[in-house]
Amino acid sequence: MGWGSRSSFLQGKKETTTTNSSSCISSAKTTSDNGGSSKPKNVHDKQLTPLSATTHTDAETSSSAASPPPEQTKENQNHTQNQQSNDQQQERTCDVLSLDSIRSTLIRQEETIIFAMIERAQFRTNDVVYQHGADGFGDLGIPLGSTLPLKNQDETDSLSFLEYMLVGTEVLHCGVRRYTSPEEHAFFPERLPSGPLGALPNLDYPTDLLSPIGGASSINFNPILLSKYISWIVPTIARRGDDEQHGSTVLADIAVLQALSRRVHYGKFVAESKYRSDPEEYQRLVDHNDADGVMELLTNTPVEEKVLRRARIKAATYGREPLPTSLPNDLECSDTTSIVAAAAASAVVAAVEALSNEQGLSTEDDKKVDPAAIERIYRNFIIPLTKDIEVAYLFRRCGKEPPQEYSPHRMSRDLTSLGE
Repeated sequence: MGWGSRSSFLQGKKETTTTNSSSCISSAKTTSDNGGSSKPKNVHDKQLTPLSATTHTDAETSSSAASPPPEQTKENQNHTQNQQSNDQQQERTCDVLSLDSIRSTLIRQEETIIFAMIERAQFRTNDVVYQHGADGFGDLGIPLGSTLPLKNQDETDSLSFLEYMLVGTEVLHCGVRRYTSPEEHAFFPERLPSGPLGALPNLDYPTDLLSPIGGASSINFNPILLSKYISWIVPTIARRGDDEQHGSTVLADIAVLQALSRRVHYGKFVAESKYRSDPEEYQRLVDHNDADGVMELLTNTPVEEKVLRRARIKAATYGREPLPTSLPNDLECSDTTSIVAAAAASAVVAAVEALSNEQGLSTEDDKKVDPAAIERIYRNFIIPLTKDIEVAYLFRRCGKEPPQEYSPHRMSRDLTSLGE
């Protein structure tokens, strides 16, 4: 996780650069991205600082008597490697906010989300872990290290088992700086301590990744995410019933929730990138309170369809056991080529079945999660919520409150279910 040292989209120290950011951003009109984009100019090509060749040349041409001691040679090599590493770690804000960079991050997050859902799908719905008070496990008290919301200093609302575990997890993660990262958002920020542990050094994140105008950078849609996760996603991926695996269930829930939160809130970075590519048009639409126009401008339907297809294929591939018939009987452990070929064949079969069958893999009970269900979750929840966050961010970015339908407690297109 990026919050342990650096944000996942910042691979090292960022050298402060005041350049015209809009010139560094690929055009959002042609590369609009909610999980993918067309191929913009590669912004990751960097000029490495020339390495000192003099030392090596002298060492090679001088006599053995003049050669530096082995310790000195090793020290020079380490210095050169460190210098090269530092040069490769430099990132400009325009690089971080390019749609190409954001796209690669969102693609990596797909695996995290799908694997987390596969883990959750192995347990029943276990509805009791989401219930409050007598319907759940009763009054669980206050999670260790958490604080009370200001509105409830004298009286504590009963937490569900999931909420209790989630608050406790966030308290721990808050102490080790998770929520100092601009890509991380707590579900219960009002219950967290004032800051990280004092013994840990501060992390130096760039201050110009997101705009502070109107509180745009701090918007948090986790309330609606948590609500829809319980009412929509859990019944979609898990079988009904109670298997008494309540602790394992909520731990799997927390992994899914944190992965989803990171993904949908990446919409803020997408929105900032698109705003910098065409600030006049976004400002005009916001000034006219044209939320539909903003939504239309940031939407790229072909890209979204690619995301949906990719999510379905990945779910089909990761959500099934490898085909036993793909491996030859006389295969030896050292035969890497055969193993790779067998794995590839299994993946191809899974992908073909997923795309050719509207219900997923087949009628066989060999899938850990239904690929069609994962596609529906992306189509009807993840992508729409990401775009709601983009619209809300852009309105605040342009100095206006977003319309009521883009508030953190609802979705602009509020479905009753994920559909079939």
